[in-house]
Amino acid sequence: MVPHSSFLQFLILFFFFLQELKKEMNLDPTFLDYRHRIQDTPEAYPDCVIHQEIILQKGHLWLPKDSPIIHTIITEFHNTPTRGHMGVAKTMERVGENFIWPSMRKDIKLFVSVCLVCQQTKNDHRKSTRLLCLLPVPARPWEDLSLDFIVGLPPYQGHTTILVIVDRFSKGVHLGLLLTHYTAFRVARVFMEVSGKLHGPP
Repeated sequence: MVPHSSFLQFLILFFFFLQELKKEMNLDPTFLDYRHRIQDTPEAYPDCVIHQEIILQKGHLWLPKDSPIIHTIITEFHNTPTRGHMGVAKTMERVGENFIWPSMRKDIKLFVSVCLVCQQTKNDHRKSTRLLCLLPVPARPWEDLSLDFIVGLPPYQGHTTILVIVDRFSKGVHLGLLLTHYTAFRVARVFMEVSGKLHGPP
């Protein structure tokens, strides 16, 4: 249950919000035009009523799609710590409990898609866009190898890099030393010295 003081504070904040909303809407030509049309032909808008100078559509506060207050509303229902940076659907559900405007889903989807916190902390749960291609299983030792480099090591006789050669079949390993600024020719030569002379070319 909401404490009495907190509930009273909420009512006060909501009252001031409504006052500011009325001031803004009374300066918005789109809102004024829509309100006049509802007042002139209420039968054409059965879902809308005018209440204290604001428009209620199916019980929700109606806003023009270009209203600057929309950004504030989405921020309040998505960014604040109590809201928890929910996704599009839950943010839409929470905003839709009280407000409605023509491009609501599009605006919320755009807001969530550029939210920095969501981009940094939330994983993409969509399936991979392509099929995984497995490597073929080697039939015998030292015919299918992987090469890697361990760099940034303390120097040993001028060498700071280790060439790692792994046989994918037996998991056997050969290591070779390389200088800091090694070349493709030097890598090939070390490969033949530590692996090729023992097992032949892969």
